[in-house]
Amino acid sequence: MKSVTPQVLESWHDSTGSVGWGISFMIAGTMIVPVMDAIAKFLGDSMAPVQISWGRFLFQFIFMAMAIIPLQGVKALWPKRPLIHVVRGILLAIATTFFFFSLLYLPLANAIAIFFVQPMILTLLSAVFLGERIGWHRKAAVIGGFLGALLIIKPGTDSFTMAALLPMCAAGFFSAYLVITRSVAKVDHPLVMQFASGVGATLFLSLLLLLGMGSDLPQWTPSTPDLAQWAWLAAIGMIAAVGHLLVVIAVNRAPTSLLAPFGYVEIIAATLLGWLVFGDWPDHLSWVGIAVIVISGLYVFMREQRQVRQEAGLLTDSH
Repeated sequence: MKSVTPQVLESWHDSTGSVGWGISFMIAGTMIVPVMDAIAKFLGDSMAPVQISWGRFLFQFIFMAMAIIPLQGVKALWPKRPLIHVVRGILLAIATTFFFFSLLYLPLANAIAIFFVQPMILTLLSAVFLGERIGWHRKAAVIGGFLGALLIIKPGTDSFTMAALLPMCAAGFFSAYLVITRSVAKVDHPLVMQFASGVGATLFLSLLLLLGMGSDLPQWTPSTPDLAQWAWLAAIGMIAAVGHLLVVIAVNRAPTSLLAPFGYVEIIAATLLGWLVFGDWPDHLSWVGIAVIVISGLYVFMREQRQVRQEAGLLTDSH
C-alpha cells in the first residue's frame, strides 16, 4: 500500500508544480485555524476549556488515524520514539488549554496576537537548550516582540487583566513543544507525529478531566456534551488536522522562508472573525502592538534564515 511519505508529497508538488500553490495552501491553513479558536470561544460559555481542548485532540488523532491507516497501515501509527511524542503531546495540550482559557476573557484577535510572541520565545529557548547563538539583531527583535505584547496587554491600566498573560503562557509551552519537535523532526513523518502528539495530549487531558470531576470550579469541571457540542468538538478536531495537513503540503511546495510571512494571515482572519461573530475589534494601541509583534516576528525569522545560510557557508558575516 502506498504511504504518505515525503516522496508522495513531492509527487503532489510535481502535479501542481508551482510556488503559488504552496502559498495558497499556507494561507488556507492559517486562515482556518482562527475558526477553530472561534468555536472554542463559543463553546467556552457552556463547557470547560480543558474539555474543549480534550475534544480537539481526541478528534484530531481520530481523523489523523483515518488518514494514515488506509495509506500506510496500522503499524505506521506507532512512532519510532513514542515517549518523546507523549511529552510533545503534553506540552501542546497545556499550550492549547492555556489559550482556550484566555478566550473566555479576551477578544479573539488580541489573544492570537499575544500568542504570536511565540517565535521570540522559541528563539530564547533554542539558545538555552539547543545552544543556538543569538546576535544583537535577533535580541532586539525579541525585545520588540515583547514590547508589542505589552502594548496589547496594557499593564498598569484599567483595561489590564491577568487573563492577557494566558496567551503568552500558551506561547511558552508551544515553543517548548517546537524545541522538542525539532529534535525528532527527521525521525517520523509529520502526519505520524501529529497523530502521536494527539494521543499523548488526549491521555493527559483525560487525566485532568478526571481530576476536574472533583472540583467545585465550573471552568475545570467537565460536563456531558449534547449532540451539537459533540459536533462542534469534532469540527475543532477536523480543523486542527486539516490545517496542519495544509501547512505540511505548503512547505513541500514552496520554501519556508517564502511562506513564513503568510502565517500572520491568521491575525487578519482572527480579527475579522472576532468582529463578525463576537463584535470585538482591537483598539488603536492594540493595533500598534500587533504591528510590532508581526514586524519583530518576521525579522526574527529572517535572521534565523540568514544564520542557516551562514552555517552552510553561503554568507561570511554574522550578527
